[in-house]
Amino acid sequence: MKHLYKYNLLQILRRWDDLFWALIFPIIMATLFYATFGSSTIDNMKAIPVACVHGENIAFETFLNEMDGEMLEAEWMDEEEARKALETGKVSGIFFAKTEPSLTVSSAQMNESILGTLLQTYLQNQKLMEDIRDSNPIGLLGAIGSLTDYKELVEPVSTGGRTMDGSITYFFALVGMACLFGAFPGVTAAMQLRADQSALAARRSIVPLHRLHMVISEMLSVFAVQFVNICLLLLYMRFILHISFGPKWPLLLPICILGSMTGVAYGIFIGSLRMGEGAKTGLLVGSSLLMSFLAGMMMGNMKDIIEHICPIINRLNPAALISDAFYSISIYENPARYGRSLILLAVFTAVLVLASFVKLRRERYDSL
Repeated sequence: MKHLYKYNLLQILRRWDDLFWALIFPIIMATLFYATFGSSTIDNMKAIPVACVHGENIAFETFLNEMDGEMLEAEWMDEEEARKALETGKVSGIFFAKTEPSLTVSSAQMNESILGTLLQTYLQNQKLMEDIRDSNPIGLLGAIGSLTDYKELVEPVSTGGRTMDGSITYFFALVGMACLFGAFPGVTAAMQLRADQSALAARRSIVPLHRLHMVISEMLSVFAVQFVNICLLLLYMRFILHISFGPKWPLLLPICILGSMTGVAYGIFIGSLRMGEGAKTGLLVGSSLLMSFLAGMMMGNMKDIIEHICPIINRLNPAALISDAFYSISIYENPARYGRSLILLAVFTAVLVLASFVKLRRERYDSL
């Protein structure tokens, strides 16, 4: 089996058409995405530049000063100067420290939405304190103490202290597509196990080696190449395109391993079907692109739409599972969601390998 693995590996490296789809094409797509969207990063949340106008609300002014250097890059100005700074884009919004605090923004982008949420949360907390003061004055000090560190209040909605450019969703889905494209060499590997579709497979059919060993050997050799392809793609995106996937790089390896195995197993399964090579290629391309589309590669919010309409599709879509696993460690910091995605990928891979073995084991030929 060791020799079989070695020669399978050499054959894969000589098939440049399969390597193009498994490595070169995803790199080209990543470059085009970068040229279209620019560098998408997931880094520590940057302070939002805002203008602040003095007023009679001392408590709100104190709150803004506490946020300065954390969530906000606050600069105190008079109202006319602040409006000019907003018009020129120097600041993302203007906070007015009036009796009823207010916010003025010029657009509805991400920073402006964060500022609106910050003001709304402050007003809700202010009303909460007033209600406690009126209904239970004794408990007021305890409530104030629980709200002293405002950063703890906003941490749950800041995705673990990180923010992201919305276009990062396309890069996550692209990695999912690249994993699925490992099916191209997988199809070729499976065809080399079918004696009616390959002269090499006809010679192999008389070898006294268990069919499962052949399937596993083919899968492991293709997987080894595909795993390297995915690692090269991530390194290219990180160090050439400067796209960051967060600080937890070791947790990316299980995603790459299971994603690559799923793509290869999917290709071997399609290759084991009774149909012509052209039909297999068409089925592979169509299904892979459809799963990538549903994972958000062509429309960034598609996966979220499906999650609300029919979430089971996301649980059965390997590209969506791979994308979701990236989200779980890079954005949400949700170990349960990360683990669920990996488990589903492992189950999906096991089912495909078993189905491929059953299909290939039952093949019988009248003549070769």
